[in-house]
Amino acid sequence: MDYKINYHIHTDINHLVMIGLLFLLSFNTDAQCNADSLFRKEHYLSAFECLSNSDSSLTVEQSLLKVELAMNYHLNCQYYREFSFVDLRIAESLEELRQSKAYGATPFEFYVDSFLLKLQDENPGDYRVAKALGDFYNRVYYDFGDSWGERAEVLLEKSNSYYLQAYEHGVFDYYSLYALGYYQSLFQNYFEAQNWFLKSLNLKPDAALTNYSLAVTYLFDGLPQKGIRYSEHAFKLYTDSIEKSDAARITGILFLKNQEVETANDYFEKADSLHANYRPNQMYLLKTSLLLENDSACIELGTGIILDAPYSPEVPEEFNSMFLQEDKAELLGSIYKNSLDALADNYEACGNIRFHYGKLLFKAGQKRKAKRMIKDSKTDFEKVFDNTHQVFDAIEQTLDRL
Repeated sequence: MDYKINYHIHTDINHLVMIGLLFLLSFNTDAQCNADSLFRKEHYLSAFECLSNSDSSLTVEQSLLKVELAMNYHLNCQYYREFSFVDLRIAESLEELRQSKAYGATPFEFYVDSFLLKLQDENPGDYRVAKALGDFYNRVYYDFGDSWGERAEVLLEKSNSYYLQAYEHGVFDYYSLYALGYYQSLFQNYFEAQNWFLKSLNLKPDAALTNYSLAVTYLFDGLPQKGIRYSEHAFKLYTDSIEKSDAARITGILFLKNQEVETANDYFEKADSLHANYRPNQMYLLKTSLLLENDSACIELGTGIILDAPYSPEVPEEFNSMFLQEDKAELLGSIYKNSLDALADNYEACGNIRFHYGKLLFKAGQKRKAKRMIKDSKTDFEKVFDNTHQVFDAIEQTLDRL
């Protein structure tokens, strides 16, 4: 009798356990299906809640979907530690809500890195998790750097390590390959960087950033001929005016290094038109105008650069070096004279220009004029600074050398 009772009790318990397991499996499947469906409908809050409610039984795919939601489909976040979400309505845009600084429901605390590290421990053979860790640390590096809580170089090292681990097991995409190349370029390992960038371009040939970065490594590696095609392609691909201007400038530098001055000048003009009054573009355009012996362009451009930065010591220092290298001290003198006329009532600016004009004259062999010009700069500075100002020490030291 007791045996029969126990037998029936155990049978009932087993039956209940099976029903429970089937329920859990069914719930797990439903969580996946519902989260996917909610995600496709742009119901990001509901999708994240759905996955969070079944946290202990998520598959790797579900877990990575949860991370994807948090990192890329949040409405607001705090240092990638807390995330708020929203279910979008028809015709509503997540980006527009972000720009309007809208706020969603009470934020969820979600430590993405801890979540992924635990997932990796539980699934050591699934290198999609390593790839996700690489993505996470790379994102934090770019968005927060040192302010996130770890040094920026540590974040980048972690990102590189996880990306490399994933790559060695066949898990990668065009961006992780780009990031591996970027890491090598920081350490001036240009050949290794180029290999990674080329691998990345095999997957996505029209990635503007990868084309641009590859061109830069060829520039630094002393191989301008190889870099030109990639910088030109990046220039065509970019739509943002600042990025397009940067690509035009790099293309111009590569052509200049390749001794194709006229083509370089064309690209520097494009760069200048896309990003007006940006000094690096203007300085390179001045350089090619000088090489092409376009004196009027040099005077106009050089005067404009000085008027934009009348107190800068770096600009006239660079001018002196550039023009003396091409034996064009007299042409630079015209630029300085134009600038002095335009800034006649600005004694500090005139003092700065005359001081460097005097140094130019000295290097050009006109020592008497140089000494007079530097003394005139002292007179200008005396009208705006008291005699303890450090500029007078610099003037006296220069006069002593003269």
